[in-house]
Amino acid sequence: MQPTDDKQKQFMEIYTPIHKDFVRFCEAQARNITNHEDLINESILKVYQAWDSIQKKDALLFFLFRTAKHVLLNIIRKKKELGMENANELSYQQSNTAEADLEIQHLYNQLDKLTDAKREALIMFEISGYSIKEIAKHQDAKEGAVKVMLGRARKELKVLLEDEPRTDVKSKAAIK
Repeated sequence: MQPTDDKQKQFMEIYTPIHKDFVRFCEAQARNITNHEDLINESILKVYQAWDSIQKKDALLFFLFRTAKHVLLNIIRKKKELGMENANELSYQQSNTAEADLEIQHLYNQLDKLTDAKREALIMFEISGYSIKEIAKHQDAKEGAVKVMLGRARKELKVLLEDEPRTDVKSKAAIK
């Protein structure tokens, strides 16, 4: 086997069990910014290219999270430079009912109003199922700070969901 084959095999052995978690994270983070598949592919490529320099290969998922976050920041910067702030396309595509799609869209629109750290912690905990200890390690914070941040994020999201008027399926049908 050549060195490249060994590198690829080693990477895939560690990446395969965490693939679904990484996909869920990217779907939640990229929703209104870019296509989540593009985010996944670009992040994996960057991490794979840096594979030899990664010290803690067992923490690959958190390295992928951080890389995806940086890729998103670069995409946002480029859109702002090009004056494309309003060019966000809804990239969330699944076969849900129209009502469920609106509910999900509304939830993500409200999540976008949270700070990056709160949104990321909430997504990691509630959607991806990470422990507070794992989130604290990823965000380089204390566990107590993550607990407080999650509590505040939930409260803010609850207020946003209650306060923000939502267009439901019946209202849209009545307009047409």
